[in-house]
Amino acid sequence: MKRTAAYAACLSALAFLSGHAVAQSSVTIYGTLDVGLDRIDKGEGNVQGTLFGVSGTTPVPNRIAAPATVTTRLTPSHTRQSNIGFRGVEDLGGGYRGLFVLEGGVTIDNGGQANDNRLFGRQAYVGLTTPVGEVKLGRQASPMLISYYLVTPEAIGSTDLLAAGLVVNTVQTWQDNQISYAIKQGPWTAIASYATNSGIGSGISAARSVATSSTPVASGTTGQIVGGLTAGAETASGRGKTAGAMVAYRSDELVALASYHRNNFDGVPIGVVSGTTLVPLFFGERFTSFMAAAKYTFPGVGTSIAVAGHNAQFSLRGNTDPEVRTWTATIKHPVGSFDLTAAFLHTYFTNYTKGKDRGLMLGVDYNFSKRTALYTRFGGIKDKRGNVVVSSATPLPLAGGPGAILIPLGTQEVPLFSGAGQNIDARTTMLSLGIRHSF
Repeated sequence: MKRTAAYAACLSALAFLSGHAVAQSSVTIYGTLDVGLDRIDKGEGNVQGTLFGVSGTTPVPNRIAAPATVTTRLTPSHTRQSNIGFRGVEDLGGGYRGLFVLEGGVTIDNGGQANDNRLFGRQAYVGLTTPVGEVKLGRQASPMLISYYLVTPEAIGSTDLLAAGLVVNTVQTWQDNQISYAIKQGPWTAIASYATNSGIGSGISAARSVATSSTPVASGTTGQIVGGLTAGAETASGRGKTAGAMVAYRSDELVALASYHRNNFDGVPIGVVSGTTLVPLFFGERFTSFMAAAKYTFPGVGTSIAVAGHNAQFSLRGNTDPEVRTWTATIKHPVGSFDLTAAFLHTYFTNYTKGKDRGLMLGVDYNFSKRTALYTRFGGIKDKRGNVVVSSATPLPLAGGPGAILIPLGTQEVPLFSGAGQNIDARTTMLSLGIRHSF
């Protein structure tokens, strides 16, 4: 059994990108365990005039519909997504290798399974490396997610503001039924992927495969989250078909890349659950996104700066096509055994409500070793609700920025702040202290 301190989430993809040669057959167990104590402060929201501010036709006061709260929790995956994985490689000779990966998310606070309660909810695939590239089949990281891992210092943890554009639609992260091809030539790497259904079910809502206090069990009548446990079943209509691509330039100092994602909704209803019934707010047709990002590491100093721009468009039935634009920047500076980080976020609807979310996250890591670190994070996000608008499907009004609206509509599986959510037109802050170990 071998050990690695690399980010586990895209281990096999990044191993290919680095051009690392495997001398013999091997099986590796790897993972990251990240858990912290946090305090979440949410200001009172303003949901007046929106769907979330009424009970039937009766207005509900803000102090009841979106009250201020203070919650102390023990939560997983603040700076890295906790996971455990198994990777096997067999050297076939002549530049050929067979490989597999089985990788699942872990919730360290309760010993459960992440990724909608799947055993191997992050990656489960087999593949073949050849002299002209690598082919993989199964549930995998998308090209868009691999792009983020190449530039982010936080590895898509719940405090990683750089990932805000990525989780606008969670089939931009892990995809069911994916076929991918990757090729590397010198500092250049290209990846292309296609999925027969990456995870779009017959209805989209915040319902999950396991019910919580705030969400019912996913079913044909309640819908389920994008990328949900049973959302990836193929249909004759082609619902959920997805294509993605990435091209990247990588040197010791500079990483520069661009990536693209598109998936078919096929007219599925997107909405909220009332009792056990899905109330449609939209009917989705397709989703497209693209991102450009770069990271520069100053030689001899170790300071790195990463910037990313992400644009996402929901094409819906009717004349409502919400567009989300996200700008993020992160700086990381080592001081002895410490790493100091600061992340900035600006994400907003360019149309629709024109609501926006702005955030700042500060972090300090003390690295006992390359594998074990003690960390703290402090920061927050302020939502500005923008305009109250009526959807194209029903006369139910909504307002808010992307983070406040898209989470209750089920497009985000791993929202920021470990599922704490955001109140509309309010500030949400986090203070956490935790420990992380990679193996």
